[in-house]
Amino acid sequence: MNSRYFHVAAATLLLVLPLGEALAVTSTRLKGTIDKGYGAIDLLQAGVQSRNLTMAQLEAFRRDNGSKLAFAVDVNEAADGLEKSASQGVAIEYARVEVTTAAGVVKFEQFSSQTQSSVARAGQTTRSLWYTLIGDAGSRQITGSTSDISGSSFDATIRIPVSIDLSTASAARLIVKFLDTNEKLGDPESFYDYSNGFEDVAIVTAGDATYLDQLAPGREEAPLVLAAPGTTSPNSRLYYPSSDQFYIAAYEDQFPSRGDYDFNDLVVAYRVYYELDSSGNAVSIGGEGYLVARGGGFDSDWHLRMALPATAAGTGSVTVFAPDQLTPIAGFPRNVNFSGAADLEIFTSVATLWRDGSNAFVNTLRDQVLIPGHRFTFQLNLSTPLPQGQLPAAPFDPYLFVYNSSYEIHLPGKSPVLGSSRNTRDGRTRFTDAAGYPFALVLPHDWRAPVEYIDVGLAYPDLIGFIGGDAAKQDWYLRPAADRTKATSPTVWKW
Repeated sequence: MNSRYFHVAAATLLLVLPLGEALAVTSTRLKGTIDKGYGAIDLLQAGVQSRNLTMAQLEAFRRDNGSKLAFAVDVNEAADGLEKSASQGVAIEYARVEVTTAAGVVKFEQFSSQTQSSVARAGQTTRSLWYTLIGDAGSRQITGSTSDISGSSFDATIRIPVSIDLSTASAARLIVKFLDTNEKLGDPESFYDYSNGFEDVAIVTAGDATYLDQLAPGREEAPLVLAAPGTTSPNSRLYYPSSDQFYIAAYEDQFPSRGDYDFNDLVVAYRVYYELDSSGNAVSIGGEGYLVARGGGFDSDWHLRMALPATAAGTGSVTVFAPDQLTPIAGFPRNVNFSGAADLEIFTSVATLWRDGSNAFVNTLRDQVLIPGHRFTFQLNLSTPLPQGQLPAAPFDPYLFVYNSSYEIHLPGKSPVLGSSRNTRDGRTRFTDAAGYPFALVLPHDWRAPVEYIDVGLAYPDLIGFIGGDAAKQDWYLRPAADRTKATSPTVWKW
């Protein structure tokens, strides 16, 4: 069992005040909570009524934390975007402490947490830096056995500088408002939104605050985690589609003819990440993926192209591994130099590379036993960091070059890029036919490919309506005909 669950911090502080009063303070859960993204929390009302705090104790907490008040928050969010039990987050719009003194209410509005992220407010598309709170659904013990929050699941900290002696004040409260993010943009906004649940809050000693900062629960799997000023958080990876999912690229390789239109001629799973520095700029691009199925009679190369700006440049490498092995195949790793767009030829001559004995196809016949496919990784190091606004949009440009026809096959809306292909010369620069049928698709990672010779429209009956413009059929890929598709789920192809 992870030893963090048995941690007992030095949570009790003995403070000798000027009047000689000795106070022992222990990290204490407060009665108030952050509900529906907002909290106005009385700092004297503890979660256990008999242990309410005094202003002298608040002053003890302030002195222990170097003239700041430190609070721990139990991040308790509904799963959305990348959020899950192992990693949840919110962005903070504002946080302040209001202290009632003889002269009136004094507000302390400067605050910080250990992490930031670049997210857009609801109704906006421009991203800005906001402080964030990240946690998980685990339980840990952060205080001694006398504390009423012993064994509870506090995650992240907020610190607010307070420049006055609190012992002579009459009241104090914490005001917190979470940011309403533009969830329509996907992640990271969907991750850092807030739900209608509530978050517990504790006032904590410096020892417990430091312990939680170092523990950093949930941070490793959160998207776009940036180091807050004065902290040493590691660089962040921003994944597409996510850190535990893949895109599925599927092709009909007889372009511009529909052929059997079964969309299993080549099926590849892939994901991409940006490595970001503490300013939120990309310093490298990486990714990985798998061969899932090959039902095409033609031979082809599979490319993954990132349309970086003309000013981008760098070096990197691509590695292809033998199925079920940690050993690269012959010719890999392969070095990459790029200036402007990075066009990675990852799988070369797939029909030669990946075979199933004497079978012409791999993982597409109805009764065929599935066999592992090759895995790939790549890493591109940028010579100069790139702002996020200059990075190419997902799902990028995964495409085929088909040897038999010398045609490229891209997603609809993309353009040919190879000088050696026939597309431009033959006027085949659109990747849908006259009826609007595509020849390349990008789909969710649990998509099931049609079995051999089954038209994708029969395997997914709602596809025809979607192509015809029926808005109600946009999720056509969620309803396969089980007897006409192959169970090539991630549990199978993530070899």
